[in-house]
Amino acid sequence: MSSSYENLDFQRKVNDALTAVERILAIEKKPLIAGEVEHTYGAKYELVNSVSNVAIIAYMNALEKIGLDADVLKAIDDSTPTTLCFDASTTCKFLEKKVVDVPLGRSHEETVETKSTGLLGNTKTKRVSKVVQHIEEWHYKVETSWCVSIYSAADVAQKRVLKSRVGSTTLVTQSKEMPLPEHNDHEPIELSLTWLMQQIDKTPQLTSNFRVNVEENKTKTPRRNEATQNAIDFADHLKGWCGSVSVFMSKLELDILHRHNPAKNEPNAKISLRKTCNLGEKIFNPVLPLMEEGEDVQKADGTGIENKSVLRLQSSNSEGFVLSPNDITKLLNEHVESMAAALAKVENAFPPDAQDNIVAVSEATLSLLTVHLPHLCNNFLDSMAYVENMMEEQLTAAIGKRITADDLDTFVKFHNARLLCQVPQPFSHAVRRPQHTPVGLVSIESSDDEHKCIHTHTRVVANSTLKMPLNAATVLELTGKQYLHGWLNHRFERHHNDYQLVGRARQFSAYILVIGTMTGPNSIEPKDAIIVQNKDEVMIPLLLNELPTAKEFKDAIKSLSPEQQSFARAYRSMQLQSSVFGCVVIQIKPQLEALLGLPRNALDKEMKLTQHLMELFTEYQVPSDLLSYSGRSEGVALEDKLDNVRTNVKSVTDVIEGEKKKQMEMAKAKTDMAIEHKLQNKFAECSYEPQSMMMSCEEACYDDSSDYGGSSQASSRRSRAAPRMMARTAMALAAPPPMSIAADGSRKMSGHRSLAKTVPTVASYSAKVVHAPQQQQPTRTEVVTDFKCKTDLSSDIGTSIAKSDVVDFTLLPQLLDAAVEKTDEASALRSTIIKTGQSWLRNRQENLLSGLKLKRLLADELKLEKIKAFDLLDALSRSGSLAIESSELHVIVAVTHCFEKDIIGTIIQDNINPIQKLESSTLLFASAIHGVDARDVIKDESELSRLEGQNPLLLKDSVRIDDEDELTRLASC
Repeated sequence: MSSSYENLDFQRKVNDALTAVERILAIEKKPLIAGEVEHTYGAKYELVNSVSNVAIIAYMNALEKIGLDADVLKAIDDSTPTTLCFDASTTCKFLEKKVVDVPLGRSHEETVETKSTGLLGNTKTKRVSKVVQHIEEWHYKVETSWCVSIYSAADVAQKRVLKSRVGSTTLVTQSKEMPLPEHNDHEPIELSLTWLMQQIDKTPQLTSNFRVNVEENKTKTPRRNEATQNAIDFADHLKGWCGSVSVFMSKLELDILHRHNPAKNEPNAKISLRKTCNLGEKIFNPVLPLMEEGEDVQKADGTGIENKSVLRLQSSNSEGFVLSPNDITKLLNEHVESMAAALAKVENAFPPDAQDNIVAVSEATLSLLTVHLPHLCNNFLDSMAYVENMMEEQLTAAIGKRITADDLDTFVKFHNARLLCQVPQPFSHAVRRPQHTPVGLVSIESSDDEHKCIHTHTRVVANSTLKMPLNAATVLELTGKQYLHGWLNHRFERHHNDYQLVGRARQFSAYILVIGTMTGPNSIEPKDAIIVQNKDEVMIPLLLNELPTAKEFKDAIKSLSPEQQSFARAYRSMQLQSSVFGCVVIQIKPQLEALLGLPRNALDKEMKLTQHLMELFTEYQVPSDLLSYSGRSEGVALEDKLDNVRTNVKSVTDVIEGEKKKQMEMAKAKTDMAIEHKLQNKFAECSYEPQSMMMSCEEACYDDSSDYGGSSQASSRRSRAAPRMMARTAMALAAPPPMSIAADGSRKMSGHRSLAKTVPTVASYSAKVVHAPQQQQPTRTEVVTDFKCKTDLSSDIGTSIAKSDVVDFTLLPQLLDAAVEKTDEASALRSTIIKTGQSWLRNRQENLLSGLKLKRLLADELKLEKIKAFDLLDALSRSGSLAIESSELHVIVAVTHCFEKDIIGTIIQDNINPIQKLESSTLLFASAIHGVDARDVIKDESELSRLEGQNPLLLKDSVRIDDEDELTRLASC
């Protein structure tokens, strides 16, 4: 729908025109705007045909006044391109220079005395002189010539002139600079009339024969089809041509007539073309989307109506809702008559062409027509938009609201529940062991305020050992459950919804979340990992990258060389295989029990012990052998085993605490020695006076302490030490002089050691504020992203293709690509690569007394979280030697059904039922995920029979994920 179209304004304009229409037609006729008449869908096509033909005839009525009459139309060859051209040129020539006396409106009175010898004596006379101004004028002769012509193909030399005129005038200015260039040829203004000529049938009479081909494949709606679009394009081009010609006519006033500036005013010297604008707007506009109630309106009219237009309306077998040909002829006759009346007013208001004027009747006529033609075009464009808007309003009235994409989501979920045997489930999975309370939750939700979970086609896959490398030397073996999820997303236009993977943990609970890409039937490449514990809520943004559809890819590589096509296919195959998203959830407590040699559920209530164990593994990388149960007897009670593990944990903790204490003492001793050394150096530089000496030494102590405790605490230390400093100063004054003069006259320190002992509080205070250096962390497990495992995985991948109980997840996107190529119903499906964003969010409660705080985790922090999680996994698996049983693998294959327009545009403009399209995509996708034929996923027989009529190819040839021949073929590619 046009963005500039205002439905209410147009309806108001049509309702105003209905008064004139009722006057023109018979009394019993009462046409209405189409939206107020009950009609069929086919009547909308008839309405478009009728309005388009009226517009074509109205165009020709106006162009006839320019010279494009019936004789010219019959002579035009419509098999060749036809062009309407407007040419114009301007010349300016200097004539003469004049000096004009212009009265200023003032006078000068002068008395003159004349001497006389007569009896009367001297006589006095008064003389009045008028004041004038001498003004120089430059006179130029300005001549304009223009013509409207028509020519076929590129034969401009054989053009036929329809209307032309040469006008001239004398332009007077008060400046010696030429007002215009001596010669100026304006750019030709051209309009293609090829489409218009093709709509005119010349035998036996000139008639308009526009009609929408309903049977054509490209025809979507009465508005969205090739014929209507061509008519709209011509209307836009005609508006542009008229606008350019109108601009030229306006320049005649601005550039020539308005520059005419003689010294003396000339009455009625300027003629304005603005009058033509008002007259052009008052001409009756017959292009209106009108209908009549009743099915027999065509038969109610008589015949023999005189046609005053250059074209006639071609008769058609319509359904009877649009106006009859006779009624339309009456409206067109009114258009011709009102236009003739306006032209008559122009002829009376402007000078004739024979006079020597720039603006005459011809210019005014052309200006009037270039104002009226855009009004015809605007009404036609608004009528086409009105037809489309009328369908939208009718759809909204039928549903009761303006439908949105969210409404469609709700309906699709409801429809899938009735259609499919296995209904798509929300991707929200509890992290739990059987008969245990969940320790957390993993879900994929929308990022908006509603946090709606996505729905996926879910399939439980036969368990197989999943290999997940931590580094080049360590490969984990996960033997837990495996799930395959198919996520069918859809979007309208360019609007993308944002989604996030959310991991939540309960208090005193923890699990590890690993995210990566599937690289084979039993291998995953981890990209990110994080430990979720103690009411953490981790929100991981998901980035959806859509790949071109299979059809788009084939069309794009058609013109490439064989080598280029081979490269493109190989790269697309890599893209499809890397689009399989994997999410691994590993429970910590069950694996700790297996690692420590404890029976199942032994750590269920050991919260403190579990926290200590995780801390030892992640912070200190303590080998699990030092912590595990050291007994060998099978009949030992559970509590004894736990006591043994607690004892081992305490032993390791004691060693760590002892090392910490030892390092603290070493740091304290080192600090004391450093301060004493600096104090000795300061004493050597102190003055002899005791008071000044003690002050200097005291200041030295506190100045030096900044090296160990930080300068930010120096001022507070000085203030707290002031009383002690005064006491030590008094003691120093009472003591004997610490300095003696030797025989050689030099001074030496006699008691600096004892003086140092008198200020032990300085050293001890400094030792309290010195922080022990951070404990050096042992070497972490090396993490690599591009790994080369020592274990040979290629052999496992190659042989698993032929196994019916193992699914190669990486081949599923290629399988879907092959299935999509076989049907046009799902041709809009795009394989979608899921990646995680680089900025995560985490809600964490630092302690039980504080609230949750939201923190953003950036790349560096995510790297540390990954290292921490990998360290714990390395410990839990004994560097890969112990298989992890309490794990879940969620494989997500995502595709997106893309619609080019929004939901209203898809339904109204493209005439597409999105439910039917999504239904076909759902059947194709569900059959691939569940490994069955498409007909087997349908619940009801009645639905199956309905769908067989709509999508026979889809239900006949289905490709399954466990189709061994197809999988082998794709693997070989």
